[in-house]
Amino acid sequence: MKKLILICGANGVGKSTASKALLAAMEKSAYIDSEYCCAIHPFEFTTETIALFKSNIAALMLNSFRSSSIDAVIFPYGFHGPRQQIFQGVLADLELHKIHYELCPILLECDVEENVRRMQNDGRETDRIERALKNTRHLYDAYDYPRINTTNMTVAETVGAMLSIIH
Repeated sequence: MKKLILICGANGVGKSTASKALLAAMEKSAYIDSEYCCAIHPFEFTTETIALFKSNIAALMLNSFRSSSIDAVIFPYGFHGPRQQIFQGVLADLELHKIHYELCPILLECDVEENVRRMQNDGRETDRIERALKNTRHLYDAYDYPRINTTNMTVAETVGAMLSIIH
């Protein structure tokens, strides 16, 4: 069965970095970057942009899952704002189109100091970092997904831990 590997966690925790490295480590896999699905300037969540964002992600997933050359879709994603609602809509679209897959969620986390360091290294502004810490870190407390604390891990070690969860 095909797999939807959901890599989630707070802003700046390393979802994209780990997901790209996971793609390189897995045969017959695809990487879908949600940021490309909503690259609008200026961006704000409205009814129209939420529908567009969901539709773009769903189209990429549907096409990937329909491909015989892809067994796993790697999807790094944060649940802040209306993103949880968007993700549920994407899953509903997969079901509507009778796409059979196994959801393999993995939650990445790191301590606050490491999270700040990573966001600074990404060139994020101080106010954006403060907003991310305040608005996104707590969102994942309620999820019982397998967790990987990447604070003292290399990207390769993180990928190894992710592969052990996936397999």
